[in-house]
Amino acid sequence: MSGRSALPSVRRQTGLIVAVFTLVGAALGVVGVVAGDWARTQFVTGATGAEPATFGPVFLALSVFQTTVTLFFAGPILAAVLGLLAGSRFADATAAAGVGGGGSLVGFFAMAGVGLLGLSTLSGAGTGQIYALRAAVGPLLLSATATTVTGAGAGALGSRFVR
Repeated sequence: MSGRSALPSVRRQTGLIVAVFTLVGAALGVVGVVAGDWARTQFVTGATGAEPATFGPVFLALSVFQTTVTLFFAGPILAAVLGLLAGSRFADATAAAGVGGGGSLVGFFAMAGVGLLGLSTLSGAGTGQIYALRAAVGPLLLSATATTVTGAGAGALGSRFVR
């Protein structure tokens, strides 16, 4: 045998949850920048028609907003899946809830931080309508709360029923 304990490690399971959240945040940040730059190119710098100066920046702002909302929606979904998986490794529902909730809380902020950092790099013509990052703080905190509760609940359920 390799000398590893058969018991799950709280640190390793929590780290796994945080790592997956961070990877998803990085991917959504990159996709958001690519989509935002594509929207900027199509609807701002390369646009023609009656009102491209009005439509393009608004469309670009909506694209960035939609990517931000996707980050917020992804939190509880990831928390549910990862909480169940990590929670199933623990016999104690309280420990499983702590791992699922704690990992989801830290992971959500890592995911949102990396994703929003990526979106903040979008610059150039037509980006004046994009929301200020500080405007996302309230929804960010509410989404973090929902994600944490979902992760904790899923962890406890995973411990009780998936095990």
